[in-house]
Amino acid sequence: METFELFLNKYSFKFPKGYPDITNSEDRALLYEMVYSVLNEKALSWMDLSSESRKYYRLSIIADKIKNDEPFTLETGEEIVLKFSNPFYEDLFQNQDIEKIREIGGVRINKFPFFKSLDNNPVSFSDIKKTPDLGGTGGSKAETTERQERALIEAINSIKGIKTLRGKNGLEIKNIISAEKQPDPPKSEAYADIKLNIKGGQPYLLSAKGQTTPSIAGGGLSGATQISPEISEFISKFYFDAYDEYRKILDSHDEIDETTNLYKTQYFKDVNREIPKDLLYDILRGNEEMGGPVDGYYIGPMDLKYEVEGNILITNGDIIPIQDFSEQYDTIYFNIKKRGGDYFFTDSLQTVNGVEMPLIFTNKPGGTMAKSRLGSSIKPRGKFII
Repeated sequence: METFELFLNKYSFKFPKGYPDITNSEDRALLYEMVYSVLNEKALSWMDLSSESRKYYRLSIIADKIKNDEPFTLETGEEIVLKFSNPFYEDLFQNQDIEKIREIGGVRINKFPFFKSLDNNPVSFSDIKKTPDLGGTGGSKAETTERQERALIEAINSIKGIKTLRGKNGLEIKNIISAEKQPDPPKSEAYADIKLNIKGGQPYLLSAKGQTTPSIAGGGLSGATQISPEISEFISKFYFDAYDEYRKILDSHDEIDETTNLYKTQYFKDVNREIPKDLLYDILRGNEEMGGPVDGYYIGPMDLKYEVEGNILITNGDIIPIQDFSEQYDTIYFNIKKRGGDYFFTDSLQTVNGVEMPLIFTNKPGGTMAKSRLGSSIKPRGKFII
């Protein structure tokens, strides 16, 4: 009993009353998710995809793995390819529609059969092992989230002398002396991942991504607003317009105001705005202060495979110059995403890199901590586009 009380005390802030009200279906669902997550640490759970740490992008990873016929590891150790049990679910996962997925899954969402095997056997979150790409530890960061880039660096450096990196798509980067991890700038992660030192030229900076890429580079609000005055102005207007839309929603519902904890309301969807083509290249490329500028993307399986022909390293990933990548998609979006946990509407402003814009959501009535953040993605997050 003492252990359970400690558990409830630790997570009491998640419940409106400070404790789970068993007569409330939403409280019961949340309590079930939390207890299930603790008791089944190795199994995937809804909390791994929708917690306050904003791991929503893992929903897109699941959708991409299914689309690309990449196998999932089950709790039994079996590796199988999955499909969505209803084609409608693909859009929900790809667009990270948390509210709708939760509504469909219900109280026992971890057991709900969102998926099926190729022979039509139902599969739920609890049947899937929490592998590193879905939040499992699986070892150190170098062994998991960075294993692709570190393997590529080691493979390049294993070839003596001047070498060439060739992607699966045939594109080459020549005259490489060596490869190294791009160092992080102060207070953030580097925009690029790999620095290729080029004989007689400037280094070539690669951003390494898996095939299941939930988002593109953006640098967040702090990073994006210092790229150029034009980008800062665009983002500021996006925030002011988003504030106006959210204010209309707040004013249209008498039951909520600036003192209402909006955590469990469903009125405030993430908002999106298409990035103008004339700004996109600079946003994708970044600059030196952000640990860039990025010259190209390396996109391939997280487990590197390669062949060596003389001084040429041929990999199982594609090399895509930043200009080609920026022209590859008709639309790329900025989105303003709510951070997880409690949040309240505010009229306060914030200044980021000398640019003023609305705070929109904060951690408490009259608070100053931002509970919204800027992201970017190939697809809009939901259907709220302004």
